[in-house]
Amino acid sequence: MASNNSNTLVDEKLAVSLFLDSLLRETETDEATTAEIKSVVEVPTVEVVADIKLEEKPVVDIPAEVVVDNKVEIPVEATVVTEEVEKEITTESIIPEWANEPFQILLFEVAGIKLAVPLIELSSVIEWQDGVTEMPGHADFYMGILQHLDYKIAVIDTARMILPANKLEELIDDDPRERVNHIVLIDDYMWGLACDKIGEVITLEPNDVRWRTSKSSRSWLAGTVIEHMCALLNSEGFSEMLEKGQKS
Repeated sequence: MASNNSNTLVDEKLAVSLFLDSLLRETETDEATTAEIKSVVEVPTVEVVADIKLEEKPVVDIPAEVVVDNKVEIPVEATVVTEEVEKEITTESIIPEWANEPFQILLFEVAGIKLAVPLIELSSVIEWQDGVTEMPGHADFYMGILQHLDYKIAVIDTARMILPANKLEELIDDDPRERVNHIVLIDDYMWGLACDKIGEVITLEPNDVRWRTSKSSRSWLAGTVIEHMCALLNSEGFSEMLEKGQKS
């Protein structure tokens, strides 16, 4: 029985690890594809023959110590491809200013997925309240407005905001108001991220995170922390998406 539980735990960790990796892969160039292109450029399978014109002279054996430097001109196309590959390989990670030194994060869960928000970007955490007023005509991830202190907070169903289509299929019959129990407040109390469970606060080193290298999509994602099986939020990017009414 213990063995079965151990195997199940390993399977769950592997599944989460693959999911977190897929989040980054959807925003970046596939490393495997890049490596494949690089190998084609660096290890050509076609034999290159140098077209060298020599005056007709008797064949003379060249001593081993004499070096003949035959320069082969590389086609322009190959040079362009090489430059593109080098550009992809040298792409730098996008690391926020607050992550240039050790920083703390708060772990929380939505629909079985573990997320984290940097404490420096966290306004507060409150328990779920029935006072969230629904606002018809908004996106499906918009749960309503909550009056808290002197703030009117737009509460978001975080799961429906960030999960990919294949994961959202599991939430077809889900009622977030029966699932969530806390609200994570960000961007100076402007937005509330409904969540199922609040976790612990942990300290990370900058190199503990696999930072994203592209801003093309999933702007809410700062990176992934494989050791803690969580996705690290970029609150600024999250807020921008919400203001535009976009989903992940």
